[in-house]
Amino acid sequence: MPIHLTKKEIFSQDKALVQSYKALLEHQKQIKNFFANNKAASLTFMGAGSSYSLCRSAAISANMYTDFNAHSLAAGDLMMNFSHYEKYLSNTILIAPSRSGNTSEVVRAVKQAKREFDVPCVAVTAAEESDISALADLKLTFPWIYDESVCQTRTVTNLYMIQLFIIGVIGGQKRMLEELETAVQKEAVYMDENREKLKRIAEKVEWEKVVVLGDSELEGIADEAAIAFKEIPRIASNYHHILDVRHGPMVLVDEQTLVIMAVAPFELSLQNDLIGDLQNREAVVCSVGASKQEVINSDYHIQVPEYENYGVMGIPFIYVPQVIAYYKAVQRGVNPDQPPELDSWVEL
Repeated sequence: MPIHLTKKEIFSQDKALVQSYKALLEHQKQIKNFFANNKAASLTFMGAGSSYSLCRSAAISANMYTDFNAHSLAAGDLMMNFSHYEKYLSNTILIAPSRSGNTSEVVRAVKQAKREFDVPCVAVTAAEESDISALADLKLTFPWIYDESVCQTRTVTNLYMIQLFIIGVIGGQKRMLEELETAVQKEAVYMDENREKLKRIAEKVEWEKVVVLGDSELEGIADEAAIAFKEIPRIASNYHHILDVRHGPMVLVDEQTLVIMAVAPFELSLQNDLIGDLQNREAVVCSVGASKQEVINSDYHIQVPEYENYGVMGIPFIYVPQVIAYYKAVQRGVNPDQPPELDSWVEL
């Protein structure tokens, strides 16, 4: 079997998370002062592709844990429809996570926002030198999270954690920062414990399409999981809120479907009923949550630590679809590092 970059990047993300958390502690005062000194009414998280999915989760978390109004924008949408979002950009701080920092939509949108509204910008990138960092008022760079493969895995997990850390600092959420540290420290053992089970799901279970379900703060990271299946093994995949899968999408669930469900810590009976309905349609259900296997009646269950801040669960959650997607790509004989006609970032 060839040694794929994707494999290396997925299984080194635990070490990258430790390094990123350490760097964030060193930047903590700088981050806190930046947001305190730039008086604004809102936060606008903006990205493209996988980064935009992360922005969706970050905006929900920021609304929960800070005094800012927060929203997320797809950079291409903002770039093409700038006048529609002027109220978003008035008196906001722009936060732009990006692997390369050079994606055209993001760069153009940041330039226009700064030119027309003098918007302070925070760039969070994996590349040491980038166009977005050159425009930013605060740049946070984490080169050890950079994914060389086209499909992002290690970068995604780290950018997700980094944004949560920033939100915890802004909101004075000491407990969240503690739980992030715990999640980072536990990631290596968690990854090792579940690797073979996830490999079996990819290789031994028959499925040809994926539905990813997740709610609340995990909305964006669950959507990113669906993107990973499109890009890495080239499998048809979709994301839905947990109960929304009943509203139309259920008609496409069948014996060829793998469902990956991020179990919310509330209303377990409703979620168990849904799992039963999915199984009645002969789908294979892999649940990810803090409850024990016997509480969740899924076909496969990945237990994660329980956190008071639900968003922290996104860190162990995203590992599950990444690993399954990788091993499915290997089984299908496709190169997970280089999807055809897809580049690491888009230049218009």
